[in-house]
Amino acid sequence: MTMADECTHLSNSFSTGGGDPDFERHVQAGFVILMLSGGVVQCIGPWPVKKVKLQGRCDGYNTDDFTAFTEEPGGARKAKLLAQIKRSVSITDKDSTFAKVIGGAWRDFPDQELFDPMRGGSY
Repeated sequence: MTMADECTHLSNSFSTGGGDPDFERHVQAGFVILMLSGGVVQCIGPWPVKKVKLQGRCDGYNTDDFTAFTEEPGGARKAKLLAQIKRSVSITDKDSTFAKVIGGAWRDFPDQELFDPMRGGSY
C-alpha cells in the first residue's frame, strides 16, 4: 500500500483506539488557537506556532494526530512537535495503547529530518 493509499484510508480516532474524537479535536483546536494568537509551545522552545497539520500519517509519521510547527523570531531556527492524542493511557507493559504510541514515536525518532540537532530542528 502506498502512502497516498494509506492517507485515503485514515480513520477517525474512535475506531483506531482513541475512543473520544471530541477530545482529539479539542486538543488540536487548542494548538490552532495558539497558532492564531501567536502562542508558543514551551516544551520545544519559546517560539510561536506557525503551522498546525493534522494527520501526520500522510507525511510518513507514526506519531500522527497532529504536528505543530514553530519558528524562532527571525526564522533562524525551526522545530516541530509531533503529537499522539489519547484520553487515557496506562504507562505499563500491559497497555497496548501505550505500546503503540511509544512504538510509533520510536520509529519516528531516527528520522534525521525530525531529530537532527545540527540542522536546528528544521522542517
